[in-house]
Amino acid sequence: MLVGAAIGVCALGAAPMALAQTAKPAPLVEQMSSGSVNWTSGWVKATGIGVPPSNAGPAGKAMAQRAAFSVAVRNLLEVVKGVRIDAATLVENYMIQNDVIKSQVSGFVKGAQIEKTNESPDGSVEVLVKAPLWGVNSLYDPFLDQMGVQDQKLPPEPAEDSYTGLVIDARGLGLKPACFPAVLDDKGEVVYGPKTVDRAAAQKDGMVHYMSAPKGADLSSLFGDSAYIVRPVQTPPLAPPREGRKPLKIKGGDKAGALKANIIISSDDAKKIRDDSTLSVALKRSRVTIVTDPLIGGMEGRAPGFEHLLAAVVPDAAR
Repeated sequence: MLVGAAIGVCALGAAPMALAQTAKPAPLVEQMSSGSVNWTSGWVKATGIGVPPSNAGPAGKAMAQRAAFSVAVRNLLEVVKGVRIDAATLVENYMIQNDVIKSQVSGFVKGAQIEKTNESPDGSVEVLVKAPLWGVNSLYDPFLDQMGVQDQKLPPEPAEDSYTGLVIDARGLGLKPACFPAVLDDKGEVVYGPKTVDRAAAQKDGMVHYMSAPKGADLSSLFGDSAYIVRPVQTPPLAPPREGRKPLKIKGGDKAGALKANIIISSDDAKKIRDDSTLSVALKRSRVTIVTDPLIGGMEGRAPGFEHLLAAVVPDAAR
């Protein structure tokens, strides 16, 4: 009886811990009518539907697949055009003004991979295609030089008791994701941006790891060592998180830039980052996670005025 009672107590005690794990970060996905951008995993996706000609016969299926792929690639291009490069410029702006980038982006889209094919009883075919935001042969490639991303001198990994990365809570600010955002202090000075991150790190994993989280969730329970305590309903992560096991967690103060993609932090938090040499190196390795609200609806606005095209990568902190 005592053993049974003890088991009962343990079971009752485990329930609150299990409930504590229900709130967790989620991928940040931006949906559009033509497709979507997953800012967490780094994929742009789009679908297309093809219908076989009425007199196609046995060749109809292949014809429908080719048509669906063609439509999906066209839709993917439309999604890519609306991707924010920085806080001032969309991909579309660069494509209009720069023939080299236009050619590179078009080639990138044509190299899209087929992720899924669905066939309907009526003979129509739906194809889902995807292309990477960062990584090998990605959308990042044409813009690294444009953004001034350079190789940085990276010392060996710091001691275990050092900060391993940065997590910024941007919930409630209306911040929008971008390929090359900047973190500014409240005087508009750059704390983290395209010119401070290592080129290889940014190209491999992207400059920023975006996540979304419930409004009331405490970041301390979502990021850092406390988020990885093994509990009855949780299995250990397969790999260390992007920001590491001991990130500095701070609150964003505001958004900045025409496309609302830069984030402003306090001077005190900026000083913490600048004064910590190991944390500064972690930022060079792009170990930055920004937590936002889930995105609702499509990308805001199309191409802004072309006066933004040649604007500095990091505009003034004025909103």
